[in-house]
Amino acid sequence: QSATKQRSAPRRVRSCIAKAPAMSGPLPTDDDYRRTRVPQVGMHLPMPEDNPYGSGSQASSRQRSRRTSAEFARYEAPRSHQSPLRERQEAGVESAQEKPSTSLPEPVLEWENDGLPGPLEWSHKFMGGLRNDISRRLFRYYKSDWVDGFANGNLAITAPCSLFLFFACYAPALAFGTLFDVATEGNQGIFEMVLSTAICGVIYALFSGQPMTIMGATGPELAYTMVFYGTCKSMGLEFLPARWWQGMWTALFTILCAITDSSCLMMYVSRFTEEIFSAIVSILEVAAALTAIINIFLSTKSIGAQLLSVILCSMTYMAAVKFRDLRGSDWLNKAWRKHFSNYGITIIIVLGTVIANLVLEPFGITDLDFLRVPSGIRPTLNLSDGSPRPWVVNPMGIEQPFPFWGIALTIPFAMGLTILGYLDQNLTEVIVNKKDRLFKKPPGYHLDLFVCGAGMYPLLSILGLPFTHAATVRSLAHVIALTTYETVPGDDGKTMITRVTGAVEQRVTHLVVHILMFVSLALGPVLSLVPQFLIIGIFLFLGVSSITGNSMFDRMWLFLIWDKERWPDEPFTTELPEKTTHKFTGVQLACFALIIVLRYVGAGGAMPFLIAALVPVRRYIVPRLFTPEELEVLDG
Repeated sequence: QSATKQRSAPRRVRSCIAKAPAMSGPLPTDDDYRRTRVPQVGMHLPMPEDNPYGSGSQASSRQRSRRTSAEFARYEAPRSHQSPLRERQEAGVESAQEKPSTSLPEPVLEWENDGLPGPLEWSHKFMGGLRNDISRRLFRYYKSDWVDGFANGNLAITAPCSLFLFFACYAPALAFGTLFDVATEGNQGIFEMVLSTAICGVIYALFSGQPMTIMGATGPELAYTMVFYGTCKSMGLEFLPARWWQGMWTALFTILCAITDSSCLMMYVSRFTEEIFSAIVSILEVAAALTAIINIFLSTKSIGAQLLSVILCSMTYMAAVKFRDLRGSDWLNKAWRKHFSNYGITIIIVLGTVIANLVLEPFGITDLDFLRVPSGIRPTLNLSDGSPRPWVVNPMGIEQPFPFWGIALTIPFAMGLTILGYLDQNLTEVIVNKKDRLFKKPPGYHLDLFVCGAGMYPLLSILGLPFTHAATVRSLAHVIALTTYETVPGDDGKTMITRVTGAVEQRVTHLVVHILMFVSLALGPVLSLVPQFLIIGIFLFLGVSSITGNSMFDRMWLFLIWDKERWPDEPFTTELPEKTTHKFTGVQLACFALIIVLRYVGAGGAMPFLIAALVPVRRYIVPRLFTPEELEVLDG
């Protein structure tokens, strides 16, 4: 038994080899490791047997041929580093306190044997992927998508999920709407953001291929809108007509992506790209909140208003963190901890609003910023004569003629917006459709892109509303709130084990949540009492919270942890040399820094194209720097 073979095996196998008596036969192979039982932490984690997006034995054999022993070490990471558990904690679901469980048998899915290519396999036909999604999801499961929301006692799950998810979606809509209002100088505000979220949610609930995905504003969309607005302003173009043309071009490009099976390109997207993109989303959201805080000190407002704004923002952020962490504490009981954690942000908004309005008069503060919400059902923007802008945007200009060269100018910005929408949509759906969710109904990547391009984007452009894309955190909150579990005896017959059995896959919660969004549009007079920095504090919390669980940030902190004994017991620390891990993290950070720096030095228009360039960088450049075995651990 050579030392080389011992080093290539996982730590748990090396220790067994060291203690075992001499053997005349060969060492255990990777296939032997696969047949062993894999511990489960808090939820079901099936072994990666088949490609979740391929079909037949060919896809399965491709996956098996790429697996190494390092892959199985990942499934035994300590509790504090188990990424599925982190997803559950961040999305607001009580983690199981019992001991790990054994796996459930993988369900036999009827749609996987229908003879059609897998959801992310090229059809090699015009509109082949789109037609397959329609045939596979809408024709076969559309009726059950509605019935399953009420059948078999599922109403007890979907009803509270709808109420919880409404608040989980409404708070980010207010936060993004506040920043859109500031970034576009009132062209798009809170009212437009909530209306956009409601419209897109209803359309997506009715026609999408994966209704478990939630639509909403995202950090890259906000940043790109800021870049586009600055360009329009510097060239003397009206923003809303320019947005009309940008949106229509984006709709056309997105439809072309849907009918040409472009979502299949996601087969080439690995954790390398996903982690960088997620980091960009997180940092852009944090930067937007911090910029608002800095700007309040650079404004001409009174010292009292400046200090109260920062206090409200800080208080909101810290309270949101405490409510989130309450779930894992010993306070109260399990039911109350869950309720306070789920509705913590709503409680913060109500209490913060009351406190802020009570202290204004005693301290003589008269210039505190509140949410800019129309008093009625009307757009936020007022024209030069004081009247509200028309609901339907005139593409040839509202108060001044829109030049023809401006139409051509919007094309490259539309291409960038198409790339952002494509990445947001598909990356989120890949995460939502992970095989450990045990979904029984198929996804519909091409159909979802088509719904965005043919249904949502044109309508948002005509009405002058912000664009929405698939929102990862809100989508995970939706999925996990609908996940079902069972408790069974463990192997020792004494320990009770909790494991995932599936999810209530339906469209009812998605539709109900966004109908409630429409109802909330009548709350304008109430929302106008909410301090603006109360919502910015929530936005800061959302950005910081999304950093947790990103492996790139986990590895980045290793640069500052010089005591190796304090390093986490992860595959990239136990299976690889220190220099290799640092080099891979350095490559990721270099790509990440380049995109962020260009965003803030006036080249933000190139941001979507640079993000798309990460795929060929990973595919053709990174393999020259690392061996396949190293990439299997770092990017498998």
